[in-house]
Amino acid sequence: MAAGLFGVSWTEIIDYLIKLAPAASIIGGIFAARAQLRNNRRINAETIAKNHYREMLDAFLKNADIVYVGLNPASFAELKKDIPSYRRYRLLFTVMVFAMQEIYLTVDLKREKNWEHATRVIISLFKHFILSPEDYTPYQQPAVTPGFGAFLMDTARNFDHAMARTSVGQYLKDETRLTQ
Repeated sequence: MAAGLFGVSWTEIIDYLIKLAPAASIIGGIFAARAQLRNNRRINAETIAKNHYREMLDAFLKNADIVYVGLNPASFAELKKDIPSYRRYRLLFTVMVFAMQEIYLTVDLKREKNWEHATRVIISLFKHFILSPEDYTPYQQPAVTPGFGAFLMDTARNFDHAMARTSVGQYLKDETRLTQ
């Protein structure tokens, strides 16, 4: 029989490769399992984030009167005078930050522009709270991840919610208009 590779016969090479096959399949299985686990983690994280998002939307629906009052500076200043309503508003802000941070960390916002826009719209509902140093204090800011904190501030500074321009916050605050 002709010499194989590096002076070793092909029969010996094939025998050696057959002996290595179980080890190679185990290593391949480990890599496949790791890739599957990473994919499952990502899917689970997205599911959890979207569940928090749904819970946040439910809380917003139950407290729509408070969420929209903080949309413009005048109605936000009046909201701060009504302590029970302001506490509800801060609680809704906390729920929003938690849910939006989960979305920010799990969804690739650069590729999924609809989630990026939805996140920015929801954050902009609390624009005046975020930009107010006496309300959203530097002590509270480290509670979010640095990347999301920068995204939060950037959105508050550079993105306007459409309803803020129509001053619907003032309209909703005046309950006499709602009963007519």
